[in-house]
Amino acid sequence: MTNDIRAQYNGLVLLTGYLQRVFVAETIHERVGEAFDQKRYDLAKALLDEAYTIIPVVEEAKIITLEQKKQLTIIAEQTELLMKDYFPQQPLSFNLKLAIVGSSLYGEQHVNAGIVRLGELFKAEVNKDFYHRMKFYEERMKMIDYLVFTLNQGEVPEEQFMKPIEPWFLDVMKNKDLMLEDFKQIAQLLELK
Repeated sequence: MTNDIRAQYNGLVLLTGYLQRVFVAETIHERVGEAFDQKRYDLAKALLDEAYTIIPVVEEAKIITLEQKKQLTIIAEQTELLMKDYFPQQPLSFNLKLAIVGSSLYGEQHVNAGIVRLGELFKAEVNKDFYHRMKFYEERMKMIDYLVFTLNQGEVPEEQFMKPIEPWFLDVMKNKDLMLEDFKQIAQLLELK
């Protein structure tokens, strides 16, 4: 194994990005009145909390210890199981599509910010696209927040904000299999196996 801390940190970023997806999806379900799975929510939150206790230590020490790898192995396995049930059976209501889109965008925003952080921490060159995408994600998350808030208030959102959800949902679904394959890459990056 290479013990490349930049690759390992990238693995941490990807892993927490997927945990964010699950956590945000359940949060959106609850806020828009869809079936909310308290156990999934609690597990995702607990795993995120555990991962977020590891990250600052790794950032400071610039190494992932054997004990942290053991913890991350469990977190990765649990996250992969959570992701297998991330995509509900179709056809889906607008609210369920919104949960998938919103949580996917949030997870992608998290990963993008993590890669920028990786560049700063490890003095690594990061493609300028990652910096440009920050504004892209910020704008889309404002729209998702508006939709979730409006639906939570029992109001009907403006059509112009609802229209993009369907094509964005279809884009997420196109990458469904690739997302589930990412867990092999996460294990390799973190050198878990």
